[in-house]
Amino acid sequence: MEKLCKNFLLVLLLVVVAANPTSFCLASESNDLARGVFSFGDSILDAGTNHFNQNCSAQADFPPYGSSFFHRPTGRFTNGRTGVTSLQVQLQQFKTLVEQNHTDQNIIKKSIFFLESGSNDIFGYFLPFDTPTLSPEAYVQAMLVEVSKFIDQIYKLGARRIALFSLGPVGCVPARALLGGPANKCYGKMNKMAKDYNKGLESMVNDIPVKYPGVVGVYGAVYDVVQRFRSIPTRYGFTNVTDACCGDGLLGGELQCGREGYKICAKPNEYLFWDYFHPTEHAYKIISKALWAGTTARIRPVNLKTLANITLATMV
Repeated sequence: MEKLCKNFLLVLLLVVVAANPTSFCLASESNDLARGVFSFGDSILDAGTNHFNQNCSAQADFPPYGSSFFHRPTGRFTNGRTGVTSLQVQLQQFKTLVEQNHTDQNIIKKSIFFLESGSNDIFGYFLPFDTPTLSPEAYVQAMLVEVSKFIDQIYKLGARRIALFSLGPVGCVPARALLGGPANKCYGKMNKMAKDYNKGLESMVNDIPVKYPGVVGVYGAVYDVVQRFRSIPTRYGFTNVTDACCGDGLLGGELQCGREGYKICAKPNEYLFWDYFHPTEHAYKIISKALWAGTTARIRPVNLKTLANITLATMV
């Protein structure tokens, strides 16, 4: 599952509220606050790192990417703020950072670790030129095994606050047009795989207190947040939750934004999708707010704001 310089979708902060043997409370002193954020994932989270990865064909370092906020391309796959470096490579980079003492264990243990991954894997499963050897169910399980390995490794490197973000409704992205997907509805089989993966991801978060004493994990329900945008778009300021603002062809999903022949909408932030795969800055902003301070319908068992202020206490 290392194809297409793929994304390993958004895992925000894994902070599992433990019953045994860990408890949590709000930090009363500034020393207990989260000291940093380590973000692992795909182009949904990439803040421009992919610009420096010359071995990857998926890039966003040309106009009109970045046009709404930076007024220039920055490598981010949207019109404003948010790599497509594989999760394994990112993990090795972090491991090197730790082993070469470029950061200390105290900072690591007080930082939040984000993980968001899997959308490219599921989208790639349906590519016509690459016949899958696994059933959809087995493929999803293989993805979850990789996430489990990832959590195990960052735990051994000192991670104690982890946020895992679900996949969004991958079957609804405009790029489904490239696969011959339906134009008037989402690609049901693709969304079924995303929901199965998300279910496994949340189960993994629920198991963290037992498997990793002293760790807090949280699950961000990004899928549900995005589906809410689609069901009542005007409430969130959207006038179009189907097409890409920038692209061309059916749904604007048959040509990458910025490539020869692309077209761009007049009001990007009234669209859910910026290009054939990624949200607009407006969508990112609403999702971020839901994860930062939202209720348990959006992120659970606690939101990121609470997670950042939690101090873990090992019970005797």
